[in-house]
Amino acid sequence: MKADDRNFSDLVRILKNRARPAALTSLGVLVVASALVFLLPAVYESSATLLIEQMSMPAELTGGAGAQDYVEQRLQRTRQRVLTDENIESFIGRYSLYESDLDSTAMEDRLATFNANVLITPQVTGVIDPKSMRAADLTYAFNVGFRHSDPNVAEKIANELATLFVSSSAMQAKEDADREIVFAKTEAERLASELREREARLAEFRQAHPSGLPDDRVRNQERAMQYERDRAMVDSDLRAARARLELYTAQLRDTPRDSAVIDETGQLVLRGADRLAVAQQELVAARAKYSDDHPDVRRLRREIAQLSADTSASSTSAPTNPAYIQLQSQANAAAIEVRELSARRGEISAQLSSAQGAVSLSPRLEEQYTDLVRDYEVIKAQYEQMRAQQASAELRSKVAGSAAAETYVLINPARVPEDPIEPDRFALMFLGIVFAAAAGFGVAFAMNATDATIRGSTDVVALAGAEPFAHVPLIRSRSEIRREKLGNLALAGGIGAIVLVLLAVAA
Repeated sequence: MKADDRNFSDLVRILKNRARPAALTSLGVLVVASALVFLLPAVYESSATLLIEQMSMPAELTGGAGAQDYVEQRLQRTRQRVLTDENIESFIGRYSLYESDLDSTAMEDRLATFNANVLITPQVTGVIDPKSMRAADLTYAFNVGFRHSDPNVAEKIANELATLFVSSSAMQAKEDADREIVFAKTEAERLASELREREARLAEFRQAHPSGLPDDRVRNQERAMQYERDRAMVDSDLRAARARLELYTAQLRDTPRDSAVIDETGQLVLRGADRLAVAQQELVAARAKYSDDHPDVRRLRREIAQLSADTSASSTSAPTNPAYIQLQSQANAAAIEVRELSARRGEISAQLSSAQGAVSLSPRLEEQYTDLVRDYEVIKAQYEQMRAQQASAELRSKVAGSAAAETYVLINPARVPEDPIEPDRFALMFLGIVFAAAAGFGVAFAMNATDATIRGSTDVVALAGAEPFAHVPLIRSRSEIRREKLGNLALAGGIGAIVLVLLAVAA
């Protein structure tokens, strides 16, 4: 008969025929599983609860980034300070931990095992951030626990660890602040030296280029435009002054230097340069008509010589003609104005050239100056940051030794655990029973599949392909039937008793 043609009654028949070996197999598997379950060592966990008391001043004053981040970081650093190799070796020696592994396990492995058995569990609650009005998680306390096969040892080590956490919290905060002070102070001094060097470079650059800096470009352009306007005004005034000087000079040439003299007849008598000019004209006219020996010619020559001598002698004397004097003073004033305006134009031209040179020089200096300023600003920002960090570290160092510091307070000491957390014997026993039943069923079906014996009319029909005419049942005596029933009852009772005992012990 194929396996697919079997029905529930066939399965029941198979289990009935193979009940004894199946039961023995299940019993053996159950005994082995029970031995394994109860041979596993029990693990107890004891933990103490520590409350995190926040500092009474705002975290911003002490340079803390955020309350949550600061608490988590401090908690991890405190763990590293407490669970040092020296402290762990002290625990292992005082409580004789892992004695069975002392010969086969290195100290590094025992240290790792101790660390694995220490449990730090933060207690987190949901809060609303008053600044951002968003939900956030806040660590307000944490549990320090230890796992061990001895509940008393677990309780003692958990309490000692909690004590170490409490004593290390304030010390850690002060030491961290002191280290940060030293670092910030050293870094600030180094940055101050670099900052002075950058300031000296900037001062030298400004001194070397007093008017060509990029910041002075607009001012230089405005100065150049103003100089151009001033020079244009000076040019206009200079042209007017030169025109006046030329006019006064021409008028001086046509104006007598001395005052006119009237003789007894009322005629105008010429004198000095005026008479010299007339005599020269008369001499030219006389020579045109007479020879050089003519008396008129000789007279005019003597007169001209005398007038020339007189004019040379009187050239240093002050003129007597008021009109000439006025024109002479105006011409002198115009000449002075021309000289002053010419000098002023030269000065403005030099200043204009300087301003234009500074404007053209600014683009070439801008890159160098920008690099110097950028380096200076970067160093200055780092210096200010280090100074602020030093100030906040000094404040934290002062706070660490006062009541305003963040501390750990033991609120629930560790207790001796009553029940182990490992292993879960009830669940393991349930799995053992399931595996035992599966093993019994498997053995029954395996034996039936490998057994070629013909049992019952079903096997006959499967082999012959036809129903038998009749079948004679197995005839057993009463004593055989009674012994079989008693054996089955004893086996079932034994298995049930073992299962009940194991479940009761596991519970």
